[in-house]
Amino acid sequence: MLGLALANLRTHARRFIAVVLAVMIGTAFLSATLMVNASTTASLERSVGEAYQPAGLVAGTEPGVPDAGQLGPAQLDAVQALDGVAAASPLFRGFGRLQAGDGEHNAVVLPLADDAALRGTVLATGDWPGDDGSVLLDERSAGRLGVGVGDRLVLSGADPDGTPFSLDVAVAGLSVPSSDPFVSGFPQLTAAPAVAERLLGGDTVYQALLMRLDAGADPVGVAAAAAKALGDSGIAAPIVQTPAERTTQDLAGFTGGQDQLTIVLLVFALVALVVTGLVVMNTFAVLVAQRTRELALLRTLGAVKQQIRRSVLVEALLVGLVASGLGVLLAIGVMAGLVAYVGTLPEASFAVLAVPAGAVLAGLGVGTLMTLTAAWLPARRAMRVAPLAALRPAEEATAGNRAGRFRIVAGTVLLLGGGALLALGAAAAQLLVGFAGGLVSFTGLLLLASVFLPPAVRLCGLVGGRGVPARLASLNAVRNPARTSTTATALLIGVTLVAMMMVGAQTTKATLEAELGSEYLVDLTVYDSGPVDGAAPGTHTGYTAADAAALEGIDGVASAALLVPVAHGPTGTPVYAADEAALAAVVNDPAMVPGPGEIVVPQHVEESTVTVEPLSGAVSGPLATLTTRANYLDPLVTSGTAAGWTAGLGAAELAAQGMTPLLWLKADPGLDAAALTELAAAVSAQLGVPDYAVSGGALERAMFTQVIDTLLLVVSGLLAVAVFIALIGVANTLSLSVLERTRESSLLRALGLTRGQLRGMLALEAVLIAGVAAVLGAALGAGYGILGAQSAIGSFASIHVSVPWAQLALVLAVAVLAALAASVVPGRRAARLSPVEGLATE
Repeated sequence: MLGLALANLRTHARRFIAVVLAVMIGTAFLSATLMVNASTTASLERSVGEAYQPAGLVAGTEPGVPDAGQLGPAQLDAVQALDGVAAASPLFRGFGRLQAGDGEHNAVVLPLADDAALRGTVLATGDWPGDDGSVLLDERSAGRLGVGVGDRLVLSGADPDGTPFSLDVAVAGLSVPSSDPFVSGFPQLTAAPAVAERLLGGDTVYQALLMRLDAGADPVGVAAAAAKALGDSGIAAPIVQTPAERTTQDLAGFTGGQDQLTIVLLVFALVALVVTGLVVMNTFAVLVAQRTRELALLRTLGAVKQQIRRSVLVEALLVGLVASGLGVLLAIGVMAGLVAYVGTLPEASFAVLAVPAGAVLAGLGVGTLMTLTAAWLPARRAMRVAPLAALRPAEEATAGNRAGRFRIVAGTVLLLGGGALLALGAAAAQLLVGFAGGLVSFTGLLLLASVFLPPAVRLCGLVGGRGVPARLASLNAVRNPARTSTTATALLIGVTLVAMMMVGAQTTKATLEAELGSEYLVDLTVYDSGPVDGAAPGTHTGYTAADAAALEGIDGVASAALLVPVAHGPTGTPVYAADEAALAAVVNDPAMVPGPGEIVVPQHVEESTVTVEPLSGAVSGPLATLTTRANYLDPLVTSGTAAGWTAGLGAAELAAQGMTPLLWLKADPGLDAAALTELAAAVSAQLGVPDYAVSGGALERAMFTQVIDTLLLVVSGLLAVAVFIALIGVANTLSLSVLERTRESSLLRALGLTRGQLRGMLALEAVLIAGVAAVLGAALGAGYGILGAQSAIGSFASIHVSVPWAQLALVLAVAVLAALAASVVPGRRAARLSPVEGLATE
């Protein structure tokens, strides 16, 4: 039977092209997912564990243990004195205020190990800093701030007792920017440990102690001795690890101990594999069904069931191995390209490619096993039929036979039960319950596919045209309902999942944006930074309406509003007032614009009404509260409500009481985090204030929106793989269907059907099947997406349904056009065959 299998593969190789493509893509998806996990972990180890790599051992305290103790100079001396420890150095980081360039900036301060072998910092130009107060500055920040070797910087901070200090330091050299995610976003100052501690105000707590071991020292013994020495020095829960172990510990804290990325990607890989399995199973079912007469003839000639089944399985094994191998190679190539590109980005230069053996073996094993399983079921079904019965047309599963009735009953039960479970999960905002209900109900829909898909295709065919090709295409869908339903099922699954994720993500985005609009009421707030150096006493009165007007001229600022202090709130915080029209232009949630007699308050205010103390001395009447989701927000009223609250008080009198105005800014929509950072810098430059005077929720909102947009893009791309695999199934099934109906097509040609009409019939049949599957999939996906979003976030937010109509229309158009394109080659092949040759075909 091996010879028979090889002969079939050589003779009918083109029949297996779609199987190879489907298995290759599904396998590549799985292998790439595992490679993403390994590469992400390796890249994070390279960045998060950068500071630990030079050490032989890293000492610290057990995370999560209360009163574990703090590392300091005493602990550093204790490990330095141990036998086997050649050198030890503290590892700590802190933040200070750096005055350089045209403003003041947050900077991270890092210690430089005295022992050169323990230095994680790489010197780019200049000299190493010494105990004279000199520092290293990273190249990226030096270029941005216009600082070079030999320049001087001013660092300000406060001592532990609160006394402010200012230090003038020289830039001894420039360092290669660190890839540690905890420090890479800030200017990085590296100094000798004593200098670094002084720059941070003294009384510094060490995060870890790095130890370089003597040559030949036993790491296990030194680790035990170091743990004991730390315990004797007052550390209640000491821990001594290798750099790899410490990096793993930090990664667990960094990701919450869970690999969410891998879980998400594996879900999509599973989806792709399920769709692949359906396509492969459907293809083998058609192949086996097409060869039923051939297999029956072999059995009448003496071949037993086991031999024929082995022949089919050998074909599947060879196809599965080849396709899986190609899929693994494709995954490696794609991942290598992605990592190479990401590595060119300055902020991700630490990215590395990791190809674990498990990714290769999993791809080969799962792809091959999936192909064997997909082939085994059709082969087993075909071998149940007696040889003589196999020479007659097979009975389809319909409502009139046992198989059909079982599918209808089982599908109805699963659909109703799963639908009820899905509704319960949405109502109770329980994601797991909703997920289970969606899975069960969708399984029921697939079982019922043969009941509703063929009639839907026929109805669309009748509505779509009255010509001969349209009638024949719609009749073919009903005449062979199993073929129609199996062809459309894979595409139905893919489009449903894509639509579900699109609608679910869009609804989630709209919901979170509405929630964030209440939590982050305004994009940017400009606080008063005090009088400018050199200003005459009493001349500083804060921002004015002219400042707000000037800011509106900056690119990226949509509108600005001036908020003036008018009262003391219930907890003593200032109450601000602004023009109602100006507020409506800057706040993100229109419902939070106060009306007459209303006051906007933060979420911790539970009272329905509050009273405030106007600065003029009178007491206001009860004000109705508008409670936002913001944790911190100065109460706000309109200028009309606050009329007379500052009677007799000018800006100078208010400033003398420490009551100065604020500015609220609305940024142009669509700005990302980088653009918003540049906008904040432009605002601070315009007003002549430090950059830290400009803050607000715009950056947080931008990060949330960017995460959702990125997730939507990634999910759409990942699930597009499932749709592509499904379209391969449509093309393959249509091609095999054309081969199966060669005599039928030739008979139609002999009866007068032209070549163009034959091609039109096949094209319309493909478009009908794909169109009906895509439309039903989009409708089902929209419903599942809305209910899924309700299940996922309904517990903390009111759902705002948002359907991306344009994206859904694009999915439908792609599905229909791809199906139309898939019909071209089979249609041309069928049209080229003369009626006489076709009727002579067996």
